Amino acid sequence: MWTHYFLTLYRSLARHRLYAALNVLGLAVGIAVFLVLTLDVRFETGFDRWLPEAANTYRLDETIIRSGTAPVQDADTSSVIAPLLAADYPQIVAAARLVESDTAVALGDRIDSEEVNHVDPDFLTVIALPLAQGAAATALSQAGDIVISERIARKYFGSVHVVGRNLSTIEDGGSILHRVSAVMRDLPRDTHLDIDILEPLTPAFEADHQAFVSWHSESGFTYVRFRNQADARAVQADLPAFLDRRAAGDSKLKLGPDPSKKRKLRLVPLPAIHFKDADTLDSAKPGVDARVVAALGLVGVFALLIAALNYVNLATARSALRAREVAMRKVLGATRPVLLAQFLAEAIAMTFLAALAGCALTELALPAMNAAGGTSLTLHYWGPDGMAPAILVLTLVIGLAAGLYPALVLANFQPAEILSAARMPGGGRLGGRVRAALVALQFAAAIIVGISTLVIGAQAKFMHDADRGFKRDGLILVDSLEGKELDQRQGAILDALRATPGVERVTVSDREPASGNDSFSSVTRPGWTGVPAQAELETVGPDYAQTYGAALVAGRMFDAAHADDDIADLDDQTLQAQGHNVLINERAVKAFGFRDAAAAIGQRVRARNPGTIVGVLRDMRFMSPRQPIDPTIYSYDSRQIEYGVAAVRYHGVDTPEMMQRMREAWRRLVPEEPFVARTAEARLSNYYVPDEQRARLFTIGAVLAMAVGCLGLYGLASFTTARRVKEIGIRKTLGASTADILRLLIGQFLRPVLVANLVAWPLAFFAMRSWLSGFDQRIGLSPLYFLAATLLTLVIALATVTGQALAVARAEPAKALRHE
Repeated sequence: MWTHYFLTLYRSLARHRLYAALNVLGLAVGIAVFLVLTLDVRFETGFDRWLPEAANTYRLDETIIRSGTAPVQDADTSSVIAPLLAADYPQIVAAARLVESDTAVALGDRIDSEEVNHVDPDFLTVIALPLAQGAAATALSQAGDIVISERIARKYFGSVHVVGRNLSTIEDGGSILHRVSAVMRDLPRDTHLDIDILEPLTPAFEADHQAFVSWHSESGFTYVRFRNQADARAVQADLPAFLDRRAAGDSKLKLGPDPSKKRKLRLVPLPAIHFKDADTLDSAKPGVDARVVAALGLVGVFALLIAALNYVNLATARSALRAREVAMRKVLGATRPVLLAQFLAEAIAMTFLAALAGCALTELALPAMNAAGGTSLTLHYWGPDGMAPAILVLTLVIGLAAGLYPALVLANFQPAEILSAARMPGGGRLGGRVRAALVALQFAAAIIVGISTLVIGAQAKFMHDADRGFKRDGLILVDSLEGKELDQRQGAILDALRATPGVERVTVSDREPASGNDSFSSVTRPGWTGVPAQAELETVGPDYAQTYGAALVAGRMFDAAHADDDIADLDDQTLQAQGHNVLINERAVKAFGFRDAAAAIGQRVRARNPGTIVGVLRDMRFMSPRQPIDPTIYSYDSRQIEYGVAAVRYHGVDTPEMMQRMREAWRRLVPEEPFVARTAEARLSNYYVPDEQRARLFTIGAVLAMAVGCLGLYGLASFTTARRVKEIGIRKTLGASTADILRLLIGQFLRPVLVANLVAWPLAFFAMRSWLSGFDQRIGLSPLYFLAATLLTLVIALATVTGQALAVARAEPAKALRHE
């Protein structure tokens, strides 16, 4: 019996190869797009879930509330907090701090800069990182212990079996010998952690960092593990009271009165950090906007929905071709349930064939998708990450959902009407309206995806190309000036860099692009009755504005001819009483209540010391386009600047060659310290590269979704025009021209596409407006994006149906009517 049904299906497919190919290919492409984007969504939503007790482990984030500026989300917190939390809340199983530090690591003659993570001894109890060798309970129990990753072990020792071997770090000019107590497995990509070296916190390290005594200093991460999520919720609810209890006080190390109005602490579970860090400063890795990931998932769903609607459309349109078959089966005794089961089984079989083809397309497409999206997605069929069960369920669901309506249409045919009719049924006016509605729904989804793709792509390009207020090209940032020994030799290092061929200017400051090394102060000014503003304080060296290429809006730059410009020329008493000259940025003009930049020149402000404004610089965006620029006060100091970062402006030399020249100059002066430098473009890339990668995924998904829709439209046009050959012949006999026929056919095909815009435009507008609101620096939501997506869709749809319509419109009426 079943062989008969399979034979019937085969004959039906063989007789109408075009429709069968369009159905299978459309479903296969839709399934492939869905699988690829589902893998991406699963990867993004799976961050840190593989860690033991991930759901009960939290990072403590804070929101800093300052008058005159937007609240700042910060992943860093004061290192004072962790031991106080553990003491106040018995619900906490363990709490640990992690403080990152770029440190020179040496083995024999090899020396390089690595990011060393200084942690509490029970850090591996809070976050159970996978160890290849060693025991988590004792790995950080001794002051000289060090835990390294397999990557670091291979880099320095050439082997991963290195427990008990020695490795040195150079801190504050002195070499410290460590014993490798454990080796971590290299962490997978789906984690917010960026850890290769762990070293236990020491009293000397804590004494050198104010964050271990001051609530105002944020320079590390705090992780907490609870027994269950209910305990975490209870502690979260009490955190404002914790702040008022522990952080209040008049000491400079405390937050003053009502600290809960100045800070908001928030427990973020490990699996949520990847998305939270899209709006957070100082995270170990750049986060991802959850809305973009959700939108990518929707693109996959839309592609699958469009493919399923294609199947329904073509299947219902083709139902007329099987009307006599259904009628004969009913005459010979086939019941409605039997026919329903047959046609549903055929739909599931077609979907299964499409699923096999879709899996093959997915395997072929993944390398290209990984390259475009910067991912490392793989398709596993079995095992913990296996997709085979989900694909089988998906096949069954799509087959049943897409095949139900066509099966009902076929099973409802009446034998007497079919066998006595001179023409095949086409579903009548209702059938035509259903097919038009399905086409409109398909293209509404395609237009939404198209508009979203254009907006996201334009925003990504805008973030890459946007003017940040300083010149990124030809700018190298040297990060290795930190440390007491280097601070003392800072002047000689800067002179050596200036003398390097190709270097135009060199400066130093205590802040750099893509760094959260911020220092804020409350600012007042005489006669100002507004709320005191919070401003960022930045200390800069000679040629700062010229090196960065910052533009002057009003006033003048710092000048050695003006004695009050340079802090180095003023003693502490004069500095506190009289102050010094300062520059401010444009945001500070507004925040300090000045009418415009010119009105600010010559005015006095007071932060930590009094200052006279002598110039206004254009805003420089050192951080993410998502974050607002802070009001900034620049102070000039010609001496060495603690924790300074050098900026080098060069010209006429390729970047690799320039880096090599600077490295050689560095080694001649400080060979015992590693040279660490990156271009400004590389420092800023984390702010726009993820969005560019996801924009490419959007584009690929949108193009394929539209292609699937056009496959269905082509099949529908082919079938419909074939059924209207006699009608067209009669129209031409009665005087209709080829142009008249083309307008009729193309108008009927494109009408649902135009109607789709009524649904797509409002949905896309609200979705994109919500997404763009997350950026401080963003494009305008221009109507051109909507018109472009619609025009593109119309052009593609027109190209799809014109060939079919033209062939019918040009046909000779005599040939169409010869059988009459």
